[in-house]
Amino acid sequence: MSKEDATESGPSSRESSEGSEARQSSARRPSSGKKSNKVAKPRLTASQKSFNHKDAENKRRTAIRQRFTELSHMVPGAEGQERSEQVMLSKTTEFLRAMLLEQRRLIEVADSQGIQVDPGWRLRDDDLGGPGWKAKNMEQYESSKQKKGTGTAQAGNNGDEND
Repeated sequence: MSKEDATESGPSSRESSEGSEARQSSARRPSSGKKSNKVAKPRLTASQKSFNHKDAENKRRTAIRQRFTELSHMVPGAEGQERSEQVMLSKTTEFLRAMLLEQRRLIEVADSQGIQVDPGWRLRDDDLGGPGWKAKNMEQYESSKQKKGTGTAQAGNNGDEND
């Protein structure tokens, strides 16, 4: 029997070829092919894991340092302070507050002169400096600060008055 005869033969050969195709496709589905051809990589040793972890941590710290350096060039008065995160963050906060207040002032000036301001530039009432602005959790912070302050003041005065 030739190949042509097999392909042109009756329904029994079609059924068998369809059945074999179905078996082949179902056999291919569970195994993705790549997995079977791929050789399993050996697991990393403890020292390799440690090295990789330290390397990743150093990259993360370097990226943070670079961002603080960039920030120090953008924020007035912060140049050379990039090593101190506290100083950088406080200077950045001061700068952003000043910029928001200046934006609010400029919008008020524009309104008083009848100049149209794009609504996207307008600050909301609950943004910094607006009539609805209230520092979130500020009362709670202040009350806890006062409680701590009175507790430490009383503890400090129990001994000598010469402190």
